[in-house]
Amino acid sequence: MVMTAPQQLTIAEFPERPLQDGEILLRVRLTGVCGTDRHLFWGHGVWAFPIIAGHEILAEVVEVTDGAADAVTVVGGALRNGQRVVLVPSGAPCGRCFYCLNYPHRTTLCRHRVVYGFRRCDEPPHLFGGFAEFVRVQPRSFLFVVPDDLPDERAVLTEPTAVALRAVERAMAPGVPVIGEGLEIGRRALVIGVGTIGLLVVAVLKGMGVHHIIAADTNPMRLAMARAMGATVVVSVPIGEQGMDIALRHLRDCTDGEGADVVFECAGVPAAFALALEGVCRGGTVVEVGHFTDTGTVPLAPHLICRKDLDVRGVWAYPWWQFRDALRFLQTTPVPVETLVTHRLNLSQVADALRGHLGPDALKPVVAP
Repeated sequence: MVMTAPQQLTIAEFPERPLQDGEILLRVRLTGVCGTDRHLFWGHGVWAFPIIAGHEILAEVVEVTDGAADAVTVVGGALRNGQRVVLVPSGAPCGRCFYCLNYPHRTTLCRHRVVYGFRRCDEPPHLFGGFAEFVRVQPRSFLFVVPDDLPDERAVLTEPTAVALRAVERAMAPGVPVIGEGLEIGRRALVIGVGTIGLLVVAVLKGMGVHHIIAADTNPMRLAMARAMGATVVVSVPIGEQGMDIALRHLRDCTDGEGADVVFECAGVPAAFALALEGVCRGGTVVEVGHFTDTGTVPLAPHLICRKDLDVRGVWAYPWWQFRDALRFLQTTPVPVETLVTHRLNLSQVADALRGHLGPDALKPVVAP
């Protein structure tokens, strides 16, 4: 499925070409439809079309060239035909740009990284996205072998789980030499927006033993899912001008009037960020997860951040090795994360998912080419 321009999709065929040395050919089993794919479809941001979208890729190995062992990093065992793998969307950092030299631990800041699902497909070898039957893995990519006992419905959640893990890690304040800083078991955590990412953040917090997890959303079905993922309190956010004020009163009622210690903004709408700043207690931490694309602005009083002495931290994807921990979490968690997969689509139905035609209760549609 090729996105030729915003809101323009077509099914295309590309010529079969012999693999170049260092490449690996994968057959796609499932690809998750992400909110970022929807932003791409609607033209939010600056993108170079045409693109085969889809970056949450679960696939199986079809062919491995001789040079691939040296060109592609494979974690979790040797590759064999039919082996299930998940592909990290981001390729290796260049190692030479400003961010690679000065912030090497933040690999997603590299100016020159190549990302599957966002790369132009009008140049050979074309197959760079998951909304397709095959993907050609290029040198300097990262593959993780899927454990045999991990079902497809869980394995396809590896990429969004990596986002959730990174978000929770950002709340832990590494390097802050003060006892009681950041996220701890005894802290109160608030997750605003419980779509797929927010629900996985709830599940990760539950797995860490955080005892007081509050989920806030406008959708009753998603709040019920948040309960299943481990939320101890759910707060319905009414739609309308007074919705924020009503939700804030409920949030304070369940946090002794002070607000949460850590707030994760996963809704991806500017008003949710304002709610996060109001809903966090003084001395707390706000982790902004939802705005991978620019959805607009919101009025903000900088004094609020100073008066509350807040830490505000962003999340721009995750380092490639986060897939290792995501697979371990998905393999071991008793939380029924597989229930987040609500729709299984073929390629001709991708447009329905991107246009939002699956309804408000669609959480994680997956495409099975």
